[in-house]
Amino acid sequence: MRTKQQVRVNPRGRCHQQSGRYLVLLPPINGATAITGTPYFTENPGDPFKGLDGSITFDYMPSQYITFRMEYNHRASNVPYWSGKGGVTPPGGNTGPLGSFVPGWAPDLVKQERRYTIAILVKF
Repeated sequence: MRTKQQVRVNPRGRCHQQSGRYLVLLPPINGATAITGTPYFTENPGDPFKGLDGSITFDYMPSQYITFRMEYNHRASNVPYWSGKGGVTPPGGNTGPLGSFVPGWAPDLVKQERRYTIAILVKF
């Protein structure tokens, strides 16, 4: 079955505010998990977190079996949360117990993240 060519643009956005970070996922700093925690990013009651994100997606569907997609994503928060260029893993890999303090090293957390994605979706 032949379909018309189709173009779609989808803008999205949302904001988020919490007084306790209880719904904020813990960054995996030095292998940290929700159980181990980490001294680099606390999740104490009363620790504020405000975040927002927005994206715009462009889809081009020349047939019902293939989609070309381009997307721009922007995320921001009031505290350093997103992984920067230096990452969240110490040099040489995770060191000591998961999420533990590593002397002389700190994760590269930033307040903003911008991401561009290009994808081809094929249906068989």
